[in-house]
Amino acid sequence: MRVALVTHKFPPASLGGVETYTYNLAHALTEQGHQVSVFYREEASGAIFREGWRETAPFRVWWVGRAFDASQADPAHLFFDTFLNRDVERSFQHFLAETQPDLVHFQHLMLLSTRLPQLVQKAGMSMLLTLHDYWFRCANSQLLWPGGEICRGKLGGINCAHCATVRAGLGIVKAISPVLAPIFQWRDWMVKQAALRIGNFVSPSQFLRNQYLKVGFSPARFTVLENGIDVARIRAFPKIPRADKALRVTYLGSLAWQKGVHVLVEAMRGLPPQRIRLRVFGNPKIFPDYAAQLRSRADSENTAFEGAILNTEVGRVLAETDILAVPSLWYENSPVVIQEAHAAGVPVIASRLGALTEKVRDGVDGVLVPPADVEAWRESLMHLASSPAELARLGENCSPPMLISEHAARLISLYTAVTEAYSM
Repeated sequence: MRVALVTHKFPPASLGGVETYTYNLAHALTEQGHQVSVFYREEASGAIFREGWRETAPFRVWWVGRAFDASQADPAHLFFDTFLNRDVERSFQHFLAETQPDLVHFQHLMLLSTRLPQLVQKAGMSMLLTLHDYWFRCANSQLLWPGGEICRGKLGGINCAHCATVRAGLGIVKAISPVLAPIFQWRDWMVKQAALRIGNFVSPSQFLRNQYLKVGFSPARFTVLENGIDVARIRAFPKIPRADKALRVTYLGSLAWQKGVHVLVEAMRGLPPQRIRLRVFGNPKIFPDYAAQLRSRADSENTAFEGAILNTEVGRVLAETDILAVPSLWYENSPVVIQEAHAAGVPVIASRLGALTEKVRDGVDGVLVPPADVEAWRESLMHLASSPAELARLGENCSPPMLISEHAARLISLYTAVTEAYSM
């Protein structure tokens, strides 16, 4: 089968969860004998429009760089750039004409264009959308207000306008949020119509599926399928026993406020380093102010910042980890790092929030803690440090995650069903 994977970003330029998943899926589909092409956006230097093929054995990658300098753009242009781009559409038409896929599997439309599904439809091709976050119902994709509260509703777009202006550093225009509200309502309508035009959805969690059902998506159109991972890459590193009695806690991910790393850092303050230590892995250059705040609040006696690591090094880090921490403050969907931890037999301590309650079985293969509750996190961490038998039991109960090869095989069955239904 000829399959086109469409995503907003792609390795090596970007190594987020969606990008890594798409990269692994492209490899798995190719290994199973399918012809795979990838379409993604990567910013061109000097704000010059560029497009073309990049040979990435064993599949082909088409990239497009807009003639757009985000550092010089005003908030309005930045806003529309997230979902409407004519030059991306033209480039995508060239991509479709050359690849002639049997099915287009969208991973994201952010920074591309909501009109891409219409182009697929006009070309007479079938399509599918994996929902990785909440972008198709929320402009910031996280259902999280700037103050840290979970979104309680759009209020006719007024709350969306206020949220966006605060994030853009334009809080002084709060009074005109009602004026901007119709623009955000129109944006929401555009992105929702794009998703509904695709019409077939994959969700890695029941929680995310339910969030979309609340805004009118049909349950009959959903397939809940956990993301697959490259287990061999994780298990290539054998477990390394502790050199002393200190519990080895690891955070692996973005150093971003919504990830709740500050909660974990605060919870570690004052804890005895001979009993518990934390290593934080993440790129400090993405949100440098937040990263600097983390360092300033951290207890240097028990907390170390290790910087970013390559995806190929995750298994090595987990081999020296007793428990993985996921202190998120937003509705996580399906963090790949939890699957990676379970593949290594490492239990997880996570916020009792969103789909994390599906991914971590409290008291079975991990521990769930109230989000943002520093004292609860501190107590839970110290309990684990004092309970080696319980920690060992949690690790032994970690279920093997779905292999990316099995995940790809299930997707091919779904691709076939979608294409057959489209041709009827």
